[in-house]
Amino acid sequence: MNNISDFKQQSEDRIIRLLHYLTDYIYTVTIKDNKVEKTYHGPGCFPITGYKSEDYQKDPELWYRMVHKKDRNKVLKQAKSALAGKDVSPIEHRIIHRNGTIRWVKNSIVLTKGTNGELIEYNGLINDITERKKAEDIAEIKQQNLMQAEKMASLGTLVSGVAHEINNPNNFIMLNTRLLSRVWKDVSPILREYFDVNGDFVLAGMSYAETIDKINHSIDGILEGTKRIEKIIKGLTNYSRHDTGEMSQYVNVNRIIELAIVILGNTIKNSTKHFYKILSGNLSKVKGNSQQLEQVLINLINNACQSLVSREESITITTTENPKNVIIKIEDKGIGIEEQYINHIMDPFFTTKRDSGGTGLGLSISYNIIERHGGKLIIESEKDKGTAATIFLPKKTEEISNYA
Repeated sequence: MNNISDFKQQSEDRIIRLLHYLTDYIYTVTIKDNKVEKTYHGPGCFPITGYKSEDYQKDPELWYRMVHKKDRNKVLKQAKSALAGKDVSPIEHRIIHRNGTIRWVKNSIVLTKGTNGELIEYNGLINDITERKKAEDIAEIKQQNLMQAEKMASLGTLVSGVAHEINNPNNFIMLNTRLLSRVWKDVSPILREYFDVNGDFVLAGMSYAETIDKINHSIDGILEGTKRIEKIIKGLTNYSRHDTGEMSQYVNVNRIIELAIVILGNTIKNSTKHFYKILSGNLSKVKGNSQQLEQVLINLINNACQSLVSREESITITTTENPKNVIIKIEDKGIGIEEQYINHIMDPFFTTKRDSGGTGLGLSISYNIIERHGGKLIIESEKDKGTAATIFLPKKTEEISNYA
């Protein structure tokens, strides 16, 4: 008998040791008449949750309230299924530690039934998977950044091709309009002389007196339009060119602001009638990557445009400098950001525009770009009063002739 007792004891000890390595703590729920009679949480509960077994006994709802609100439904469903005597699959969910931090746990339930198949108790095996979840989140962020980079590379190739295709007919229009302009300058004195001698006459279905000014305005307008298209194409081509990732360019901040404004010209025009730029003359250059900084400015200006609810609201871009930094400020008088969100807007995937297609990557990527430049990006906002995004970039005073 002693040998059998020793063997059973050794087996139980072995199981306890295995459970110790497989789980962080175990809780037990005792069932009587299909109702919870009592619960017990093992010693490992305290480091994971901040609570002791007696805390759960004093507050029977604590086990549920400590679960993150977004995960409560699936935790409750698992518990109800277990209470009904159904085998349940493990679930992963968040809990709120007593100190307010969020932890991730894996909750596996093992049922114990009597000889008649009735549920006697069930044991919950809890594993703290917080570090694993953090690693998965980091991997996911890296994957999303990679996908975004690949998307931007593909978009850059597409934009470059489209810009080239637009450039050809635009050059054709520009050259022929200049030819027609010269022809019109030679012909208009003859038509004017005919008008003075013979009076008004019909030209293109309208009287000469009405047509003369319209033709002049039309030719000037076409030339101005082709020049604007040429400027936009140049901006898109520069923006879409391959980014080597080098941080050795000496960047003219005012210049990349102008390029960003050209690219977003239509968006700005449709968003506000009050767009102001106050760019400091003789601004010091900064060392870095012009394409990446242009990407940041495009994102911030676009965000400012999207925040406006009326074209009467304004956007102002200013550049200044202090002894150490070149400072860019993009200020809008739009809807602003609620106080509860302001501390999370730089987090990857956080967005208040999910319903309209926001990914939550724009500000996160912009923040990282500015950090790689040794600078700071600060967002200040007040609900219904507007938002100000301020960029501080370390300035370089060296005289460099070749800069971006």
